[in-house]
Amino acid sequence: MRLFKEKLAWAAPIAVILIIALFSVNLFVQGDPQIKNLPVALIVNDEGKNVDAVKTAVKNMSQGVDGAEPVIAFTTEKEADIDTLFNDKTYYAALVVPKGYHDALTDAVKNKQPATLKVYVNQGYNATGANAAKTALTALVNQMSQQYSTTFIKQLGDKQIDAADATVLANPIVAQDKVFNAVTAKTANGSAPLLMAMPAWVGALIGGFIVFLATASIVKKERLNRSQVLRLMSNQLLFGIIIALFSGFTVATIGTIADIAMPSYLLVALFVSFAAFCFYLLVSAVTAWIGKPAITLFMVVMLLGMGVIMMPPEMLPDFFVNFVRPWIPIRFAAEGLRDIFYFGSGFYTGHSFNVIAGIGIVGLIVFVLSGFKRQNR
Repeated sequence: MRLFKEKLAWAAPIAVILIIALFSVNLFVQGDPQIKNLPVALIVNDEGKNVDAVKTAVKNMSQGVDGAEPVIAFTTEKEADIDTLFNDKTYYAALVVPKGYHDALTDAVKNKQPATLKVYVNQGYNATGANAAKTALTALVNQMSQQYSTTFIKQLGDKQIDAADATVLANPIVAQDKVFNAVTAKTANGSAPLLMAMPAWVGALIGGFIVFLATASIVKKERLNRSQVLRLMSNQLLFGIIIALFSGFTVATIGTIADIAMPSYLLVALFVSFAAFCFYLLVSAVTAWIGKPAITLFMVVMLLGMGVIMMPPEMLPDFFVNFVRPWIPIRFAAEGLRDIFYFGSGFYTGHSFNVIAGIGIVGLIVFVLSGFKRQNR
């Protein structure tokens, strides 16, 4: 019965409740995601009454239903710019009205050939978001096709038709898909970048905290002068490099064993190592100032981020978009690896690289400043 009098023992069920609660928060994210305002480009290369009908359908779709926000947010663009826009991750997809569409639809029954609306899918941006946009656009094309089908059948009246006519009458408009920045085979259905970025964070978290405990033990036992403090801190940084390299090359090696189709073993290993080292600097900086509570803080960040970083922001509740997603460092590593896997990027991945480097630089500065705190003590 003595155990029931120990306060630390009662902390166990409380800790379990808190951890389960944090995990359960992801149910709000993935339980019933509501898609809203997925950015999609509208490209019009033709004109005529049938083209105007497409524009009307797009306008109606952009208004939403019963006051709710629309699933798709259309923006008119030029087809010549679509590669750049997709590479810049501006749109998940594009609906293209090709040149000659009006005439093709007008003469569809006579020519026994359906008209085509093109659907471009930016798959590498985010497979979930891109597939949702593709599904919505395909449904729009099918809806228009059914409307024209009804009109054409009424116009024919009792006229006899053959099998070819029946096929066109049933589907006078068809959707033609084209995938950009394709999610390649053997990349866990597009999840490989996230799965390979996660160890960078976990390795930095565990490695940074263990090194912190070892360092704290040394500081507690000995009274160090300034040069000794600086030497100890430089050793922490050296351990960080070792931990980061172990993380990066272990991830790449396991990816090879798991038959993940990596664009380059060395490129993936070095990028994960870079991200892991920057995260290590962040962990080291925070633990140097606030100590053991930092591990709880970073665990909370990781648990909250599990569901958030898997979904596009257009499928997340506003709270998670505004107050949780911006504070999840792992997502930048995942975005960088996504650029490497699907967008042909090199080691420098643009925005994601800059953010990770910024995290590392700020972490390094804060970590170095903690040395003065140790010296004062």
